[in-house]
Amino acid sequence: MQENINLKPFTTLKTNCIARYFMPITTTYQLLNLIETPFWDQCKHWILGGGANTLFCAEAFDGIVVKMEIPGFKILSEDEISLKVQVGAGEPWNNFVYWAAERGLGGVENLIDIPGTVGTSAVSNIGAYGQEASTSISEVIGVNLETKTIQKLTKEECQFAYRESIFKHELQDQFIVTHIIFELKKVNDDYQFAIEYADIQKVLSEKKSDFDQLSSFEKLREISQIISDIRASKLPDYYTIGTAGSYRKNPEIGLPEREKLSIQFPELKAHLTEQETMKLSAGQLIELCGWKGKEENGVKMYEKHALILVNEGESGAAVLDYARKVEESVFSKFGIQLEPEVRYCY
Repeated sequence: MQENINLKPFTTLKTNCIARYFMPITTTYQLLNLIETPFWDQCKHWILGGGANTLFCAEAFDGIVVKMEIPGFKILSEDEISLKVQVGAGEPWNNFVYWAAERGLGGVENLIDIPGTVGTSAVSNIGAYGQEASTSISEVIGVNLETKTIQKLTKEECQFAYRESIFKHELQDQFIVTHIIFELKKVNDDYQFAIEYADIQKVLSEKKSDFDQLSSFEKLREISQIISDIRASKLPDYYTIGTAGSYRKNPEIGLPEREKLSIQFPELKAHLTEQETMKLSAGQLIELCGWKGKEENGVKMYEKHALILVNEGESGAAVLDYARKVEESVFSKFGIQLEPEVRYCY
């Protein structure tokens, strides 16, 4: 157990916050021992993965910050079609994406360069460019803080939805993910790559003849590289600049509400979801309110993409204040309440 640790290096927003206690966890056994101590029940606690979706709003956290660092890959089963692998929750997400690609395994190739750890992929059901982590997740293993036992949840029990899971609702603050079991597809000529997004299609159209000549394995790696390049052209480098990536979810509204909005704001983009709601672009709403590139106290919405919040200061309170101003502005103009993907720790 470490004391008085600045959490700035452990979150991608890079805000200053001193944790009274800081505990890296590298095994499930170590976690079980920690939560059995009287000390655990006497203190506030916060579970930290890669720190990509956390904002420490105050200058200090008077409790225990548990940093999940359980590593490793363990192949559980394999057949001609797929492979099941158990991955430690503390493994960097990109390590897993590369691990899969190197073995010709599909299902997460479009999720390259998303900051965070494997554990976070289940909590937030991360997604990008037509793929979601939940598509490839088979089971989630972790520690139930109420029963203080190891528990395994099936995909169905995880209640995955758009950027949602049971770990954000019924099991929030009651369950710590230690491992995730993924079922990945072996890429062959029948594998369906998720390449419908316009940005991907644009690149592929420029190199179509070359792409068509590639083997399935080569296509897998090429798709990941294309998406990595697209992300680099649009997003700030979270290794050097404070950012949480996409700070807010794209809001979903009903068809009648969409029709009313389109009369006043015909330029609004929207597409129909499987749930028959209309999903709007949060970035477009923010941009139409004039926040793109607008800076206050070292915080701004990125000039290349209005959904991306960038922090060049060190104050969590300044980030929170700015984020709330943006949300109030969007609500005032459109009557839509934006929901942050970032969790706030006060």
